[in-house]
Amino acid sequence: MTITYLDVETTFVKGENRRSDPSPFHPENKLVSVQYSHDNEPIQFNWFYHKDMDEMASEMTVGESFNLVQDVLDKTTVLIGHNIKFDLMWLWESGFNYKGQVYDTMIGEYTLLRGQKWGLSLADSCIRRKVAMKKSDLTHDYLKDGIGFDAMPMDTVQEYGIADIESTKQLHLAQEEIFKNSHNSPMRKHLMLMNKFLPILAVIERNGIKIDFTTLEKVRVDYEIEQKDLKAKMEEICREVMGDTNVNFASPEQVSQLIYSRKVIDKKKWAEAFNIGLNEKGKPLMRPRIGFPQFASMIKAMTTRVHRTKAQHCHKCHGKGEFFKTKKDGQRWKKATKCPACYGAGYIYIPLPKIGGLTMNPRDIFDASANGFATDKTTLVRLLGIAKHNGNIKAQEFLKSTVRLNAVDVYLSSFVGGISRNTRSNGLLHPKFNQCVTRTTRLSSSDPNFQNQPRGSTFPVRAVVVSRFENGSILQADYSQLEFRIAAQLCGDETMIKDILSGSDVHKYTASIIFNKAEADVTKEERTEAKAHTFKPLYGGTTGTPNEMEYYKAFVEKYPKLGKWHDTLQTEAISTGVVTMYTGQQFAFPDTKRLSNGNASGAPSIKNYPVQGLAGGCVVPLALIHLQNEIVRKGITSKIINTVHDSIVLDVYPGEEEVVARMTHDAMTKVDKQFEEQYNVSWQVPLAVDLEIGKDWLDMKEYNLTNSIECNIN
Repeated sequence: MTITYLDVETTFVKGENRRSDPSPFHPENKLVSVQYSHDNEPIQFNWFYHKDMDEMASEMTVGESFNLVQDVLDKTTVLIGHNIKFDLMWLWESGFNYKGQVYDTMIGEYTLLRGQKWGLSLADSCIRRKVAMKKSDLTHDYLKDGIGFDAMPMDTVQEYGIADIESTKQLHLAQEEIFKNSHNSPMRKHLMLMNKFLPILAVIERNGIKIDFTTLEKVRVDYEIEQKDLKAKMEEICREVMGDTNVNFASPEQVSQLIYSRKVIDKKKWAEAFNIGLNEKGKPLMRPRIGFPQFASMIKAMTTRVHRTKAQHCHKCHGKGEFFKTKKDGQRWKKATKCPACYGAGYIYIPLPKIGGLTMNPRDIFDASANGFATDKTTLVRLLGIAKHNGNIKAQEFLKSTVRLNAVDVYLSSFVGGISRNTRSNGLLHPKFNQCVTRTTRLSSSDPNFQNQPRGSTFPVRAVVVSRFENGSILQADYSQLEFRIAAQLCGDETMIKDILSGSDVHKYTASIIFNKAEADVTKEERTEAKAHTFKPLYGGTTGTPNEMEYYKAFVEKYPKLGKWHDTLQTEAISTGVVTMYTGQQFAFPDTKRLSNGNASGAPSIKNYPVQGLAGGCVVPLALIHLQNEIVRKGITSKIINTVHDSIVLDVYPGEEEVVARMTHDAMTKVDKQFEEQYNVSWQVPLAVDLEIGKDWLDMKEYNLTNSIECNIN
């Protein structure tokens, strides 16, 4: 095996907010240098671009450097680097060829940290492993001033690049020693998969997503109109329940007062009483153990009721918000004084007898927040369910509008804005896939985030994704009930497996209990709404409306081995601080304790991570690796362009619809063979895939495979 440690330096373009964009897909960016250490030989540094390079000498140098680097790549078995996907894509975009194995020391660190949120930069990793430090100080001031590697002194860039290689090499050797430890060695299995998956993600990023700018602009305008209407609706309700009191919807404190109709008297004492804040590790402080009666008593003692108000002109400043004081000699001060009576507003609020706000009640001590009471998305959705159950119409309207407005704000900034900012002049968007961000080993994406978008076919932003091919189409293959099937695979519950084999619709079963009707009478909308509840008991969820709680109870009773498996996970987390899977994935849960109710602290995550880790961290990557290899082997023109949650999205060349659909379906449903080869574990549960196709990613129809074409991808 021949190892090459490699790193590249590049130019970067300054984008919005002075943000650096070093992407190889930006037409103005250039490759500055490639440095490497090949087969334990001395580190070599090769220039490709610098402002101080002589033009004629530059052409000769670049040609020689290209041949030297390509020769090394041809001899390399394993290419090693820190965040090597970035370097690999720069090599490919610069015309180099490399199809060998890769090892990312950042993935190595991520694996060893077991999902804990510590720094993963090369500098942080070197400090943690006590190896040669990356010389960040050489370039720090230049980069801070916006000076790129192409404009720094050439000897500084060269010294920095060589130091990078030395640091990466020593970090890799340190990781190799750590993985030899019996406690860490099982993780090698999953580490191998993540490194095998890395080049596939690089290919998908390079493929890019074709964006229809006309549709994007229409989506933006529609969202802005909806945003305006939602704010108007919320302001109208606010006036009805608060009188003249002005509420800033961007202020958690004021929104808390509006929703819960209570205002904290002393925020400092409030935080002390409920232990609100973070410890030295940045984790939430442990809340005191008190029952609801005591919690309710503390609320009454430490808050006051919010009343509706009527605004009145401030008589002290005559409605101006300020006034001019006079000196002893009768002269007026030049600078006006803010009115202390109205705090500069020009008016004061006169409280009315009627209680203001929506009069919602906090559930328990965890609803207490620094600003009063919780107003996060999860809490608002829960309160909306309670408002519906209690028939609180105004609360329903306001909470529904608030939840939707928060979503629209995100859609405009993260999706519409993110797509606009990051799509290149050729109409291609290249989102970055991140393997080392989530705690579960699932993928995340950035620039923009194309992972955390709403499920289903009602998200208008999807309409902007179109085919790059004339008369081409977009194909989506989505795993059906993957989390439920993964949980069955992990816990081995016979009833779960039987329901899967018989084709039982678990979402319809969920909806039938929640909506109190026969499965045959469940509507499509009710089934869709019930999906979130189907998966909630997989992670130990128990709270909700009475009907929802009835379902959670029925779920646990129906699948008893799932509950026993959850107990095993919690016991392992409490006793060892780590949950280990047969895939080699390990999830750290330090400081986990047994609570008075028998559960472990952090129980939902302990139950959740193994399912999410196996689904998104193993099954989907194995399917994508197999599918991309088949695309190359068969000379298919169609391209994989995205993967979201449990789905794979392809840009399909006209005429390849059937063969690509069959290949994708088989790669996803027959992943059991790859899984058994990777982990030496038998796969027990069949996987199912739903196919959809359309001219864009929104307007899609179900695609049914014919029996005429068989694609053997064994």
